[in-house]
Amino acid sequence: MQAHSQLDPRFAIYLMPPYRVVRMVTEIHSLIRKQFGFDAADRFQVHATIKGFFKKNDGPLEPLIEELDDAMRSQLPFPVYFNGYHFAEVGFGLDVSRRNDELNLELLEMRERIVNAVLPFISPDCEFMASDLSENFKAHITLAFRDIPISMHSDVLRFINEAPKLTEPFAADTFHFMEFCSDDWTGLWWHSLSWRLIKTWHIG
Repeated sequence: MQAHSQLDPRFAIYLMPPYRVVRMVTEIHSLIRKQFGFDAADRFQVHATIKGFFKKNDGPLEPLIEELDDAMRSQLPFPVYFNGYHFAEVGFGLDVSRRNDELNLELLEMRERIVNAVLPFISPDCEFMASDLSENFKAHITLAFRDIPISMHSDVLRFINEAPKLTEPFAADTFHFMEFCSDDWTGLWWHSLSWRLIKTWHIG
């Protein structure tokens, strides 16, 4: 992680998995960097996105934090399950969107509550609105991201399939409010990404 800058930040709310999950995913990130040279995923904390990048409107952070405090105050822990891989053009990860064969409604309900808390604070010119607020939200823990071409997905997957499998569910009870900075939010923003943790919620 590079030195943090206060210039033109973006924000996000993440679900933080427990140590055993973080340790295994961190090892995968490190090995992908070591063996293939792809490091975009490793620039982030190990997480599942609840509300992805957003540009905040003018004004202090405190009112937004108060809204998030209210949203978290009524939230109870819920189980998160592993369901194979999630694939997208920008990379792939571990699918945690479902509970067995059905969508994890507790996770989706929390996502909706957090999005509703954040929406009034998003700047109208936020470049991540369309990509993050679509109806196709699929919670996942990223393994490879942005700098890995689709043509290399199968090679990287073949490699990481030798890793031990994460199968045991974990409790969603820890969430982070993050601030990110980059030199180029409209371009290859992950090349200069830095972050800092603003607040943690431990629910339940």
